[in-house]
Amino acid sequence: MKPKILRTDAELFIIEQYLDEIGQIAEVVTSGAYDEETLAGQAEDAEVILTCYTNITARVIEGAAKLKGIVKYGVGVDNIDLDAASRNNIVVANCPEYGSDTVADHAFALLIALARKIPLIDRTMRDQAWAWPAPELLGLDLAGKTIGLVGLGRIGRAMARRAGGFSMRCIAYDPYLDEAALASHGAQSVSLEELLGLADFVSIHCVLTPQTRGLLGVAEMKKMKDTAYLIDVSRGAIVDEAALVRALDEGWIGGAGFDVFAGEPLAPGHPLRGRDNVILTPHLAWYTREAFARVERETRDRILEILQGKQPKYLKNTELSG
Repeated sequence: MKPKILRTDAELFIIEQYLDEIGQIAEVVTSGAYDEETLAGQAEDAEVILTCYTNITARVIEGAAKLKGIVKYGVGVDNIDLDAASRNNIVVANCPEYGSDTVADHAFALLIALARKIPLIDRTMRDQAWAWPAPELLGLDLAGKTIGLVGLGRIGRAMARRAGGFSMRCIAYDPYLDEAALASHGAQSVSLEELLGLADFVSIHCVLTPQTRGLLGVAEMKKMKDTAYLIDVSRGAIVDEAALVRALDEGWIGGAGFDVFAGEPLAPGHPLRGRDNVILTPHLAWYTREAFARVERETRDRILEILQGKQPKYLKNTELSG
């Protein structure tokens, strides 16, 4: 009998182009479910779980007696219970190479659109066919402005390169890198407090961990310039959403561009919607033709590694290495 691969997030159609190839060695079952009980039942006889957004909980993991590995077709693994996987000797791997430049492109697109008020100008043109110079449409130059990067991993470094191309000053906060490492990527090392006070654009590129959950709250946003913009393409829970709404309502910051949210999808009445100084996109910073092809290829490679009994590249629970 072929090993079973349980694929979640059916709406993404990940690895479609490799289904025939993978189907020769495994049975791929696609789940449209997100609830724990259904997933636990579907995973009981699975040897590999593929997931993107769906939560793979301890119950799902511990009830899957044949499970060998979990593959995140994406980067952040905060939706997977790593401790439960490690306790049960189940490897967890991700696909971090496919979209660093892609996501940075999107983050920088949000930055430019906020600086030049593109959504407001576009809507005015659609509604009125023309827009004359007016105070509410006055934009900002990027040259000479300071971008503050919270986290300087793959995507943060890609943002630093883009900022340099626009003649921006780049500062960064990353407690896992020293000054020399930050400088080698064109960024000046600063504390988080310094970054918030100096930056014209604060862009979040750290991963979600217990330490970074709620990293930016009321106290942090009050340190930002009242003209500064906050951009998040990493994880919504890094920002205290209620604090962000208050910061926008009370004018602590100039605006925001978000691709990720604490709860997804957004509810129709979400308080971030309908604001001229806020741009919202639906967790699609990674979604280009080229990046999609790369993540499919990386996912296929992780599957084959696990089924062949190899240690998968980009093992996340590294205590299982060796």
